Amino acid sequence: VKSSDKYYSVILQVTQCESYRNEKFSVCGKQKFLVPAEIIEAFYPDKLFSKNKNTGHLLPLEQGISIKATIKTFSTENQETIFIIDNIITSTYENSIRGTIYKFRGYCRIQFKRLMKDWGRAGGFLLALLSGSKEYLDSKISNTFRHSGLSHILALSGMHLSLISSIAGIVENKSALKKIGLLLKVGTIILFVWFAGISPSLFRALITCLLISTCSFFNIPDADNITLLGTTFLVHMMLRPVDFYNLGFLLSYCALLGIFIFSTFIKSKCSRFLPGYIGESFSTSVSANIFTAPICLKYFGFYSPSGIICTMVISPLITIFLYSGILCMILCFFIPNFSYLASHLLNFCYSIIIRIVDLFSFIPVVSIVNN
Repeated sequence: VKSSDKYYSVILQVTQCESYRNEKFSVCGKQKFLVPAEIIEAFYPDKLFSKNKNTGHLLPLEQGISIKATIKTFSTENQETIFIIDNIITSTYENSIRGTIYKFRGYCRIQFKRLMKDWGRAGGFLLALLSGSKEYLDSKISNTFRHSGLSHILALSGMHLSLISSIAGIVENKSALKKIGLLLKVGTIILFVWFAGISPSLFRALITCLLISTCSFFNIPDADNITLLGTTFLVHMMLRPVDFYNLGFLLSYCALLGIFIFSTFIKSKCSRFLPGYIGESFSTSVSANIFTAPICLKYFGFYSPSGIICTMVISPLITIFLYSGILCMILCFFIPNFSYLASHLLNFCYSIIIRIVDLFSFIPVVSIVNN
């Protein structure tokens, strides 16, 4: 994950460490490291360090890779220790089927980034939406989305998984054997999560999808939303308890809890003057913000009320943009020359989205000032 212009942050499973005195220690656990941009971007097309020759013997730093590196540390004013990867000595994938799969995934992600790079700013935006990689997304765009109350759009979440699920659902609905179609749908969703990488909010959405699909497959009656969310939470905590301390985890569950508790009530009150889709979208947006607003004030220091309305306007456009991007990728696979036209079409859609987000970003935010 890109944390600044100079560094990327990565969480690694540490298995062994060695001091400068050649003292070796066996360790076990996960630790967050900062990796210099020149190491990561050496493999990315059209980046500042793309032509770095010092990494010719190394592989892209993707999930499943094993590395040996030199580390330097320093302490912050809050006595927090920061670990920085100074130099990567070796990088390899394990010689197994799992290692081969991870290597194939890393290769696919690099090729995907190369295609998105050719589509300019729209490609960088589509890359962020589909894979969570923000290497080609302007930092100003991220700040604009944040001040407009749209940070959830750029974070892989249930919204993205539902879009992929709806595409796969076409196969399910057309299939003569519903259960086979359901398995294809679940397989497509798992493939997307595997390619994009697991974030707390995306993992929550995956668990929910698997629970619903399992009930549907075995003809088990659907549970109410609160029960489903609670079951998802318990499964999530058993599999990835460390996610509990992640901000995305808190926002994801709190937003859904607010929707399940307040959405129906708010919709009934505003149905007279906001009928149909508009009323449903408004009630959903307001309900999600009831529980997430305090968290945003606590962690970010500000909250954007404009996000309630902006989400209603932008979400349909994001859906159109994502579907168009996926369709263009499929067409470019069979007709490579279509890439030029696809670039212009997607950049046109992208410009409309950004102009609207820019407009909402000028609306004042609610902030907390520490005296």
